[in-house]
Amino acid sequence: MTKQTIHVMQLISSLQVGGAEKLLLDLLDETQPNGLVTFTVVVMNQAVNPELKARLERLHCEVYFLDRPEGHLHGKYLQKLLRIISDHDVDIVHSHNTGSKWWAILCKLCRPSLKLIFTVHDTAPIRQNAFHGFLQRIFINHYIAVSQSVERLCLEKGFVPVTQIYNGIDLQAYQNIRRNSLVKRLKAAPFQSRPLRIVQIGRLYHPKKGQDILISAIAQCKQKGMSVHATFMGGVYSYSQDSYDTLKKMVVDLDLQAEIDFVVNQTNVSAVLSEADLFVLPSRYEGLGLVVLEAMAAGVPVIVSNIDGPAELVCHGQNGLLFQSDVVASLFLAICTMYDHPELADLMAENALAFVKKFDIEGMRQQYHNLYQHALLEKSLPIGSVLREVSHGTFF
Repeated sequence: MTKQTIHVMQLISSLQVGGAEKLLLDLLDETQPNGLVTFTVVVMNQAVNPELKARLERLHCEVYFLDRPEGHLHGKYLQKLLRIISDHDVDIVHSHNTGSKWWAILCKLCRPSLKLIFTVHDTAPIRQNAFHGFLQRIFINHYIAVSQSVERLCLEKGFVPVTQIYNGIDLQAYQNIRRNSLVKRLKAAPFQSRPLRIVQIGRLYHPKKGQDILISAIAQCKQKGMSVHATFMGGVYSYSQDSYDTLKKMVVDLDLQAEIDFVVNQTNVSAVLSEADLFVLPSRYEGLGLVVLEAMAAGVPVIVSNIDGPAELVCHGQNGLLFQSDVVASLFLAICTMYDHPELADLMAENALAFVKKFDIEGMRQQYHNLYQHALLEKSLPIGSVLREVSHGTFF
């Protein structure tokens, strides 16, 4: 029999400008106290964006910032987590990234009755040794995959049981955006007087997000005589500073200072999209690509690389364009198609608006709540069977 009220701790390492953080905030924003599921949020690390912090503190849940320096393993942080779990009678710890996942496992070592849920946001190769996989199989009760591609990866890696739940967005946040069609826009201001405005949104970390591919494609546009301008919007953090510096140097080396600008560590995504003519996601790997849905909801034509999650969202030529991942010429050709055929871009944007309606965050919220109720009924793997598998050499 399930508890009347389920208390879930949402555990995340940082609160920076990123997809996992935005997903969590949108989920909590849509969740009003209803007597069925209540939430406590814990942010482990010192890396906290002030705007996101203010938004989180306005929500209907208890919030804790542990102010942990990244990489510190002092036992006091575990003690704080256990105290929060005890004070709020937490049933489930839902972690959202690798660091928070291991802190959740430590909590379960001390409180075996806890249920652990872990959201897998990416299709990047999972770098873990056999012992780490062993720990996950013992302690994680359920996995959430944000796309079919991520679900397949989980199954390949033995991360089961797994439930595939697409990320959702707050569609109402984009209802007030009033964009002219590209055809109407060009009648009022042709590209010669106002460039095609391209927007790319994502952490400024090109090994994953592929901003260097788009910069090279912009250079080809300029060489062809096309009038384009690109805005790169995203977070820059300690681990991505070198990447950001590389991208800025690339812009200078290609003499694209007039064609490219950067908007760093800001959260006004809808405002930036409202001024865009075209959205591009040039990622090399991606679990889903939440910002693709946001661009669609804003009525902006989209171009995405033909990888994993993003390719689940875009049907080539119908609600957007796909290009060959990591191939500059392929992206350049896709941009040229939108540039030369604005009526096609408008048609795909209209189709995308209809498509994105099924990703309203209310549906995601209900799926999460159903999963929380189901997770309480799932049995953890008995330690005896684990030890038998270890002794037979089948667990590693």
